[in-house]
Amino acid sequence: MKQSRDQYYFETMARCAEFGRRAAAYLQESLDGFDTATLGARMEAMHAIEHDADMLKHDMMERLGREFMTPIELEDLVALSQELDNVVDCIDDVMQRIYIHNVTAMRDDVPELAALLVRCAEALCGAVGELANFRKSETIRPAIVDVNSLESEADGLYLKAMRRLYTTETNPITVISWTHLYDGLENCFDACEHASDVIESVIMKNS
Repeated sequence: MKQSRDQYYFETMARCAEFGRRAAAYLQESLDGFDTATLGARMEAMHAIEHDADMLKHDMMERLGREFMTPIELEDLVALSQELDNVVDCIDDVMQRIYIHNVTAMRDDVPELAALLVRCAEALCGAVGELANFRKSETIRPAIVDVNSLESEADGLYLKAMRRLYTTETNPITVISWTHLYDGLENCFDACEHASDVIESVIMKNS
């Protein structure tokens, strides 16, 4: 059965969000079982997820350039695809920062942040998955609220982690390295929130 134009865009957006969920889950798995011996391979595997997400986005952008009409405003489709892609980019960036800074062990507060990021990416997937039915959906707004709540919760964890880092760590190289890593994790949550903000904007415009 031929896929309709509207169905293509909504399903592609859902696939873009799924790449973010996959990246977050893989990051959590990598950090929970952190092993420097496998870090290089895991970084490559994460980058492969990011590459596939990029290819999907590029394919959609190419099709958008030929469309006369789209299911929601063109600028909103472009903005959402960019923000969803940014989620994967930010998660990939965290893995690269771990490699660049030659991290040899995870700090105790990292697993909680990683688990929270998976929940945030899952909530974002829930919101994107309901985009095709946003006028009638009973779950899209709660999913958006969940993304925003989880981002706020992550802000609190980030603040505590940074405070602990700067009050207990005496090695300046370690402080610099983990500052970059915590900032990278914070960027992931911000990216999820920015994507959910676009979805909320679409709802408001079309209500």
